[in-house]
Amino acid sequence: MIKKDEILEIDFSPEIESLSYFAHIPYTPMSAIAEFVDNSLQSYIYNEKRLHKNHSTSWKLRIGISITKTKIEIEDNAAGIDQNDCKRAFKAGAAPDKKHLSEFGMGMKTAALWFSKAFIVKSKALGEKVERTVKFDLDEALEDGKGKIKPKEVSAPSNQHGTKVILNRLRREHTGSTKKKIKEYLSSMYRHFIKKNRIEIRVDNEKLEYELPPILNAPFFHEVGEAKSNKKIKWFKKFSFSYASKKAHGFAGIFDEGNVGFAKTKYAGFNLFRFERLIQGVGENKGYRPAEIFGNPQSHSYQRIFGEIHINGQSVSHIKDGFIWDDQEENEFIQKLKKNLQMGEINIYDQAKNYRLDRRSRDIKVQTSEGLDGAMKLAPAALKILQDSKIPRQPETQKDKPKPKDKEVRRKQLKYEGFTWNFEIILNYDKNERDWIQVWEKGIKTKDITIVIAMGMGFTRQYFGTKPEEVEGMLALIEYIALAEIVEKDRGTSKAHAIRMSLNEIIRELPPDLSY
Repeated sequence: MIKKDEILEIDFSPEIESLSYFAHIPYTPMSAIAEFVDNSLQSYIYNEKRLHKNHSTSWKLRIGISITKTKIEIEDNAAGIDQNDCKRAFKAGAAPDKKHLSEFGMGMKTAALWFSKAFIVKSKALGEKVERTVKFDLDEALEDGKGKIKPKEVSAPSNQHGTKVILNRLRREHTGSTKKKIKEYLSSMYRHFIKKNRIEIRVDNEKLEYELPPILNAPFFHEVGEAKSNKKIKWFKKFSFSYASKKAHGFAGIFDEGNVGFAKTKYAGFNLFRFERLIQGVGENKGYRPAEIFGNPQSHSYQRIFGEIHINGQSVSHIKDGFIWDDQEENEFIQKLKKNLQMGEINIYDQAKNYRLDRRSRDIKVQTSEGLDGAMKLAPAALKILQDSKIPRQPETQKDKPKPKDKEVRRKQLKYEGFTWNFEIILNYDKNERDWIQVWEKGIKTKDITIVIAMGMGFTRQYFGTKPEEVEGMLALIEYIALAEIVEKDRGTSKAHAIRMSLNEIIRELPPDLSY
């Protein structure tokens, strides 16, 4: 407790040398900004009754964030930093008396010095009659070795309150894509406070909002591709369970993949919360996806299941980007979670594995119609390429097989009517490859077939897809083209290769636009 007549002085000197290392803390621009929001929100939570008493019932916490090439500003209307808390607020590792969102006492100092070498903090505490300004320059502090700062104080009405942080001399430039990620990150991280209208966050004056993705409404598929009945179910369920003397609750759902305009399966997985603040799950492929539930990255479950889980008793990392588990407690957590996903009529676990998109749906029809319009626009150009091209008389099976350095090889064996077909599928990632599909075959009773697919060509990059069913469909089509050629050659057709080589010519001369 600071005495009434005592001159306030902030002393950085005991830790002055270590402050330089704050730039190397494993923050991202998004997680570092979140530290300032946490401080604002924590100030509001600690002083909620006082703040509402000072205003009308319609008052709420507002946080404004401005990001330019040279400066970042974060301003709030929370309760401010009072005299007693001022020294702690600027001392790294000095934790607050109460533990909630700001339990480590690191946020403002570390995040400010991660972003910049110089910062200004102006704060007016509710109930005090002065506004304090702290100016800190790391280079100056290292040079004189003192690190002692006396905040500048000016008179201000006791009912005014709020804090403004100005970050100057930024260590890194923040582009438009980074700003977009910051908006997505914060809107997701503080979604519950936003939804309850307890907080308003603006980034470059854009008000942040959060919406749940569309939920699948479809029959239950008890086996792969087979529905048990025509009864449609909304694939969303709430759950709660205990594990290792801790409690967890939340919900799980399945994305509606057929919803036009929503293709965000990269955000699948569970979002893990503590005190209604998101800890793990922000950003592309950052969701909590234990293999016991989600399988491998190519599985349907991995791309479909999403949800929220709130755990208030679990420890978190010092930068609040993940929970700290021991193997036994996490294993129990996963098993309890899996059981809850399987329980009852809404069996999220099995549906995510077995469901297949109904190709008769209205959305698919719309997509097909739009896709056909786009494809038909290219038909005249394709016809001109075919008219101008000259297909070699001899198939390329006489050439040596390519030996790409960057490749993946898949091998399968097929037995059919006493014949053995050995397939070697080579995914060729060489961007200089000029032929989309190449085929080699030899043998009669036992055939050795090699199919090379140019994965680096624009056509493949654009249309091959990432979902298992999309990859399966493209590979099946290529396989059918190769089989049709081989069978026709065995029947004596002299130019069985002509269609494939014509196709290669079109794809080579008419690449898709990948400029976006």
